[in-house]
Amino acid sequence: MKRRFKTRKKLNFNKYKIILLIIIVIIIIFGLFKFLVKNKIKIGNEKKVNEYLALASNNLIGDIPFSDLINFNLISPDSFLRMSFNNFRKLDYRLSEEKNIVSVVKEVKNPTIYIYNTHQSEDYDPGTLGIYNITPTVYMASSMLEKALLKKGIYSVVEESSIKNILNKNNWAYSDSYKASRLLLEDVVLKYPSLEYFIDIHRDSVTKTVKIGDEYYANLMFVVGKNHENYEENERLVSELYKYIDENYPSILRKNHYRENSTFNQDFHKNTILIEVGGVKNTIDEVYNSINVFADAIESVIGRGE
Repeated sequence: MKRRFKTRKKLNFNKYKIILLIIIVIIIIFGLFKFLVKNKIKIGNEKKVNEYLALASNNLIGDIPFSDLINFNLISPDSFLRMSFNNFRKLDYRLSEEKNIVSVVKEVKNPTIYIYNTHQSEDYDPGTLGIYNITPTVYMASSMLEKALLKKGIYSVVEESSIKNILNKNNWAYSDSYKASRLLLEDVVLKYPSLEYFIDIHRDSVTKTVKIGDEYYANLMFVVGKNHENYEENERLVSELYKYIDENYPSILRKNHYRENSTFNQDFHKNTILIEVGGVKNTIDEVYNSINVFADAIESVIGRGE
């Protein structure tokens, strides 16, 4: 009799656990949709979100490669909830840290464009990705540009080395970031003599969103350093890119910003560009749209790769 009472008590306890679990799941689903509505997030564009998530495919969430997560249905929260939450930790979107200070890029045959980020920690509003504890950075914008250019037949490489690691190894401050990216520039041209253009993507401190048709875009702004003899050659390329964007997407651009006492490594090569894409409050959707505009400008001015 005593054993039967214990068994019944255990069954009741398990029943309460199941009920409690169901309540927790309902609360999570409700909270998720409330978050989406509050932040006006479009949850119907699974393809675009998958593209963003695919950019983080080399990172792990617990023991799960992030690339494995892009196969579940992002539109259905219950498919996400079926996964064990014990496997998740905050994703710190960092770049590879190398023992030697060398440029780390994927193998690409005869790329013409090198894309890098002197200030790799500059980030954007998480937007939809905040659900997965991902804070998108300018590195993600660089990867987006690489993919957009590839669709146009233009081959590029994205720098994956850690600027922070280079600063630490040399006991340099954050203000020395351009010295660090200079080392990477000097190294990558040895690996890829075919490189002709060098694009440094930054994020501005000023946020402005522009609506064109049904899409929202982040502002674009070119920055030109005038503290070297050949800055006019950099300016010539920037002017051509600016002209294309201004003629086709005039409201996206901010006026070119000139710095009298800076070079921004633009003395390295006449085709070195510094562009600021969006601001701290821009979402990755808005950055994505503007990156595609920039890719169109590059295709128009530079042309297709061979």
